[in-house]
Amino acid sequence: MVGKRIVQSEFFQRAVGFTIAMMLKFIRYTSRFETHRIDIPQRFWTNDEPFIGATWHGQNLILPTFWHNWREMRILVSRHGDGEIVSHIMYYLGVGTIRGSGVPKGEERRYKHKGKGGAGALRAMVRALGENISIGLTADLPPGPARRAGDGIVMLARLSGRPIVPVAATTRARIQLNNWDKFTINLPFSKGALVWGEPIYVPRDADPETLEAARFSVEQALNAVAEEAERIVGRRPKAGGQET
Repeated sequence: MVGKRIVQSEFFQRAVGFTIAMMLKFIRYTSRFETHRIDIPQRFWTNDEPFIGATWHGQNLILPTFWHNWREMRILVSRHGDGEIVSHIMYYLGVGTIRGSGVPKGEERRYKHKGKGGAGALRAMVRALGENISIGLTADLPPGPARRAGDGIVMLARLSGRPIVPVAATTRARIQLNNWDKFTINLPFSKGALVWGEPIYVPRDADPETLEAARFSVEQALNAVAEEAERIVGRRPKAGGQET
């Protein structure tokens, strides 16, 4: 019980958040990153316009270290589990947070997500985008399936009028966990890749068919930038999703 209280204490979570944030900066600046299509986010940064940065779960650890240093951004972070530590990591990386979680499709899964702040988080993200603040979030939802975009991200784009910009970052040297999203821990002194995709706009008057088409476009675009990043660092997916 004493150990649990220590782990849940503000001091411990801040210390862990600071340590991980410094580790991510170390990895970022000791690795050789090749960047593709940086002109896409730069257009928004130059014009002082916000966008929705989208990535897959398990591939988002290193991404906040690439954010433009004068543009404000907020990351969607779960209210549960390791959310407190993630919030501290983002704080030390200079990135804001919005607490909540995506709302999965289907009434049964919606019920299971009551109290996790999905609707409130959506409103907060729409409000932030309206205040010229970019949003970063993962398009797929726990507990999976991985690499299937949920409805929440296209709903956010529709309500806010802001585009979804797919992005992927990876390193050749890494540890990949055997969980639902194959969570990747990047390692330093490695070859890295940062790949941006073309913005995807969702009309404000989109009907269900248009929303589904946009969701599928996000899914395809995220898979494309993720696979491109893998190729850049010298990895090739095998049949069954394993890596070489």
